Amino acid sequence: MIITTETQVCDIAVEYPTSIPVLERFGIDFCCGGKHTLAEACTRRDVDVDPVLKELELQQRKTSTPEVQWQKAPLKDLADYIVSRHHAFTREQIHLIAGLMAKVEARHGADHTEVPQIAKIFAVVSAELTHHFICEESILFPYIGKLEGGQQAALPPMFGSVEQPIARMMADHNQAGEELRELRSLTNDYTPPTAACPTWRALYRALEDLEQDLHQHIHLENNILFPRALAQAKGTA
Repeated sequence: MIITTETQVCDIAVEYPTSIPVLERFGIDFCCGGKHTLAEACTRRDVDVDPVLKELELQQRKTSTPEVQWQKAPLKDLADYIVSRHHAFTREQIHLIAGLMAKVEARHGADHTEVPQIAKIFAVVSAELTHHFICEESILFPYIGKLEGGQQAALPPMFGSVEQPIARMMADHNQAGEELRELRSLTNDYTPPTAACPTWRALYRALEDLEQDLHQHIHLENNILFPRALAQAKGTA
C-alpha cells in the first residue's frame, strides 16, 4: 500500500503497525478517529501534513521485518492477544496510577486545583474500563472466538446480534477517548510542574503510558477485530 494524504489513518496503522509511534508523536488519532484521511486528521490537529507523510514514508522504508498481520490471524488469537497484552497492562497500570494519584492528591491537591479534577476523571475512566473488560472477556470475545469455527453460540437475549455488543464496545471506546483527551489537557500534555516531586512526575508518565497503550488497544479492536468479526458473522469474511 502506498501512503498518501488521502489514505485513511486506520489503514496506515493496520497495514504498517510500525507507523503507530509516528502517528502518536504527531497526536494523530488512529483508533477512534481512524476513519479520517491523513490530510483530514492533520487538519484536525492543526499539523502540516507534509512532514507527517515524509516520516511515515521513512518508517515504511525502514521496516524490514514482517509484523504480525492481525488482519489475517485467527480471531480467537487476536482476542486472546488483546486480553493478555492490553487488558493485563491496563489493569496493572490502573493499580499503579491509583496509588500514585492518592499520594499526589493528598500532598498537592489543595494547592493545585487541577489535581482533584484529574483524580476524578481517572476514577471514572478506570471504573468504565474495568466494566468494559469484563463484558468483552466474559461475553463478546468468547463469542467472536467461535465464529470462525462455525460455533455461533447464542448471545444473551439483550444483544440480539453481534452488531449490538460491538457497537456498545465502540461507544465505550469513544467515551474513553474523550476522557483521555480531557486528562491530557488538564495535565498540559502530561507535563508536570517544574517543581513537581518524583511521585507527581511518575504519575504523569504512568498516565501517558496508559493512554498510548489504550490507543493501540482500541485500534486493534475498532479497526481489525470488530470489522473482521462482523464480516465473519455475515458470512462475507
